[in-house]
Amino acid sequence: MPTVARKDVLEAVYQATLEAIGEGGVPTVPLIAGDILFRAVPEIYLPRPVSGGSVSRGKAATALEPRDGGVGSEDKDKNRFTGLSYTPSIPAVAGLYCVLQQQALVNEAMHYGWKEDRIRNAIKAGTPLASAALANRCVIKIVLMSRFLMADLSPHNPGTEDFFRRLSSRPGVMGLLAKTQYASKVSFWERLVDGDDCSVARGVGLALSSVRYLNGIVVQTVRRSGRSLDEKGDNVVIFGKTGRPISGLRVDQVFYFEPTGRLQRFPLSFP
Repeated sequence: MPTVARKDVLEAVYQATLEAIGEGGVPTVPLIAGDILFRAVPEIYLPRPVSGGSVSRGKAATALEPRDGGVGSEDKDKNRFTGLSYTPSIPAVAGLYCVLQQQALVNEAMHYGWKEDRIRNAIKAGTPLASAALANRCVIKIVLMSRFLMADLSPHNPGTEDFFRRLSSRPGVMGLLAKTQYASKVSFWERLVDGDDCSVARGVGLALSSVRYLNGIVVQTVRRSGRSLDEKGDNVVIFGKTGRPISGLRVDQVFYFEPTGRLQRFPLSFP
């Protein structure tokens, strides 16, 4: 997972993003009540019930609380668009990371999953990576209960290219990036999705979180599907506060996956 390697880059991109927003706004997309999101979490955050049991709605709701951006979380600061700023003048922000389409969930899980022992063992035993990627995880199906206005950084929005052009044309930003590990010919998008350094993405995300009318970000996942280069899907980052519930979200279903890829469903119960 990426880390903030250059605090000066984060701060410069943060300021440039605010200027680009002030100059021409930011592309947006609404998520409306009834829309569906998915979120995968390790079972440690929502243990699997015994056979014939049920999942507590209250406990499931705690799995929808952002966990980044808190004081003393430097060693866990691995999210791309939200987290610590490492600069006193820029507030830290927590983010809840979900997906709009199930293929995005699987693509992300496949990218990170092969690094885990239990998933590698399942693959060695003959389970395909796509099936093993969600081993010992639960997937939460979330229903939106209210409207969320999101900054849309996905290529589907015709305004995204113009926004990145305005952002990257701010004086000094590209010059600073050229002095870092980034090659001068690398596009701003490629810098945004750098797999090791999220300095650029964090600067963009923290700036967008300061815009009061925005609830989060929609951005296409860069993880490729094994079936099609075009089958990617969109990630959703909802801004929030560390360890605090985000209003307007309801847990609809919870699914658990075994290393074989077999799916288990459990009913929800109160509390």
